[in-house]
Amino acid sequence: MRVEYLSDHGGRQLRQAEQQLLHARTSLASWQDADVRADVDLRTARRAKPLWKRLLFVATAEENAARARRAQARQQAFHARQNVQQIDHVVQQRAAGVAGEDALAFELSGLSDEWVMLRGYRNRRGETDHLLVGPQGVWAIEVKLRRVRVHADGDDWWFEKLDRWGNVVDSGPATDRSGRSWARQVTDVAGDLAAWLNRNGQAVPVRTAVMVMHEQAQIGRCDNLTVDVVATGTGYLLEQMWQRATPLSPDDRARLVALIQRDHRFHQDRRRKR
Repeated sequence: MRVEYLSDHGGRQLRQAEQQLLHARTSLASWQDADVRADVDLRTARRAKPLWKRLLFVATAEENAARARRAQARQQAFHARQNVQQIDHVVQQRAAGVAGEDALAFELSGLSDEWVMLRGYRNRRGETDHLLVGPQGVWAIEVKLRRVRVHADGDDWWFEKLDRWGNVVDSGPATDRSGRSWARQVTDVAGDLAAWLNRNGQAVPVRTAVMVMHEQAQIGRCDNLTVDVVATGTGYLLEQMWQRATPLSPDDRARLVALIQRDHRFHQDRRRKR
């Protein structure tokens, strides 16, 4: 299988988050140092004041100033620590996303070079992790790396978070930040791509899949699916790729890849000009 990066949006987001985390940790360390310095200044000021002020608990101007600096440093350190925790969570999420995408690419690497994997395709409806173009058709694939049990009923998707022993520890909607289900994330992009190909003389269906790549992930109850495949491993995906095949000649595949690249460049340029 040949791999082409149309964009590295996920990797770029991860690098940005890692840089933000570095700045946040630097800020936290700075405020922690300020707290230590202010505390030293406060103890020094207490030792330096006259005995009668110590006995009567009379604060000096130096003490008050040091105490104010320490209070400010501790407050800012508290907020900086919260910021570090929030950004660290984002880094972990984005790192998991990139790892999941790489895992799927690796597991599909045994496909022949008749197949092309286009990574990071974007159109006006969003971005999908992988587009596969090969002798059996075109597939848009959304990848998640989550230790969850996934359920779906039409466009209503939710998950149960699992611990390492398979116990349910949390649950929630399987959606992105805008509220789109994992299915919608890929079907929106696939539908727009299929329309673009059809307008350019290539009436080819774009099949869709959601792959949950964690080795302990599970597929629960799935009814009225709006995607062609939801799975935790590539075996079932490959089986469905052959069962739902839309045979494409080498010339067909070359035209499709060129049209996908052209569409991606158009939407990339539009985003840059905004």
